[in-house]
Amino acid sequence: MGKFTKEEALILDKSIEQIESQILSGYEENADKDRMLYASCLNDEEKEELTKRQIKKQQKKLAKCPSNIAGYITAFINPNSYDTKDENLDQYRKRIIRNYVASTFVEVCENLLENKFNTIAEIEAEEESFWELLIDSQYYGVDDDSIRDFIKYMIVADRLKGYKSIFESIDAERALEEYNKLIEDDDNEIYKLLDNVRAKDHTGLQLFNIVKEQTNLEPASLKYFFKDVEIYLFSEKDDYESNFSPEEVDEAIQELKDKGYSEEDLLRLGYITKRKSLGILNEKEGDIITSINKERLLFPFEFYSIYEMQRIIKTELAKHEKQPTNEESNNLSNERLKVNLSVPQLALLFKMINDLKPSVLNVSTEAELLRFISANFQTKNSSVENGISENKLRILFNQPDDKAIDFWEKHLRTMLAEIKKMK
Repeated sequence: MGKFTKEEALILDKSIEQIESQILSGYEENADKDRMLYASCLNDEEKEELTKRQIKKQQKKLAKCPSNIAGYITAFINPNSYDTKDENLDQYRKRIIRNYVASTFVEVCENLLENKFNTIAEIEAEEESFWELLIDSQYYGVDDDSIRDFIKYMIVADRLKGYKSIFESIDAERALEEYNKLIEDDDNEIYKLLDNVRAKDHTGLQLFNIVKEQTNLEPASLKYFFKDVEIYLFSEKDDYESNFSPEEVDEAIQELKDKGYSEEDLLRLGYITKRKSLGILNEKEGDIITSINKERLLFPFEFYSIYEMQRIIKTELAKHEKQPTNEESNNLSNERLKVNLSVPQLALLFKMINDLKPSVLNVSTEAELLRFISANFQTKNSSVENGISENKLRILFNQPDDKAIDFWEKHLRTMLAEIKKMK
């Protein structure tokens, strides 16, 4: 985002507080409903079926999400380590809300400062009810429909994340049962192999050769082998954790605190997590459950080689996705226009053109434009075969990159100066 004045920043903060408040209220309301639904189930099988139904239900709701906010919702559902920047879930959610407001409230800020407020003191003195009314109105250029959609789909997205988390817990328990059956046979060769990988230091090439020997790099064999490794990890990590007493865990946490780590730091760095219980898995409804990542805390490198092996299997599986021939690759390369821009710079260029009023691009939807960019442009670092990720473009359309903004701010001034010379 570009730079905001202190007055504009304060207006944005006030608006963000109201939007976040409504989102959190939606979370609480859904949590109450979910507790009721799970309480009505007679057994674990019914709870599992309920979870599956609810996941599909929330996915159907998200399919109706408007394209102008889809990028924010996608980023919230599937954040990666780069997106979250070591933030916990609450911090990351607030940043997404801030990015949304900052990109849609520019005109609102201008109108408020032109017609209502003159100083920071006046903004701070304004009653809370004004800001609550503002985001639900069309006053001062507020797009209340867009705000309602953003709040609605952030709430749906959070509910989907919650159900997926529950389902993953159920899957983990099932995988553990499968693993226990697997190791009943003492002569299981895969089990012995993975024990050996874990016990010794292996180079990347050695791990690759092990994967190749076991699977011949065939897709079906790679998938089965990956499943075996996954089951092994589930059980062995659980077994290894049992070597540490509660006192040792407490001591390790205390050591971090003695070094100056706050509870916020422990959450941010993944040593602990907190969630509100839905009353399943023998937990009391509504309790705040604190979980400790014992692996990260006590044995972060014990399964390093196993994780590396998983990464190699995933890489080899990805290679079996549809691959163009050399001739097709050359054609793709020739068809795409090569530009000396980064993906964020190219995305912002098309966003600015697409946002012009009246419209100058004859496209029916934003998705159509993103598909065109992905299929017809090759940036400095984008893949010749796959082009530019549409999902990445969608996120950058809705959350422009700061460096890209600085880049175009500089070059637009140059272009404007050149145009003036043409008169």
